Amino acid sequence: MNGTAMDVEQALELVQQARAIGAERGINATVAVHDDAGHPLVVVRGKRWHGPYMAMGKARLAAAFAKPTKDLVAQWADRPLFPTSLVDIIPGGVTVNPGGVPLFSDGVCVGAIGVGGGSPQIDHEIAAAAADQFHGSQGT
Repeated sequence: MNGTAMDVEQALELVQQARAIGAERGINATVAVHDDAGHPLVVVRGKRWHGPYMAMGKARLAAAFAKPTKDLVAQWADRPLFPTSLVDIIPGGVTVNPGGVPLFSDGVCVGAIGVGGGSPQIDHEIAAAAADQFHGSQGT
């Protein structure tokens, strides 16, 4: 990868890794991988019908700010209207909950992964573990 784009094959591999990590924890995770502009590359539904929307919103938010959604939730705790406004401003909407983690290659944010299906903490842990594997494969 050249540090500026993520391809569908990488996104599929990342989804499979995240789903396997979720399965190890007893979670039928929904996983979304988006590019750096917040557009979906791959979305795989877990148990719940609303899962794709939650996971996509988490991935989109992490890609938009190049930060884990868990950190953004904490960062905006004293500004509750700010994340609320993002739901309308960012095309496709966002989910302001833990479970979204940005993906980097050569120090550049190339996308993000969003996970749903567990608790907010578990969703974050699954997304972070999959992102760590991705970063390890990129040498970053």
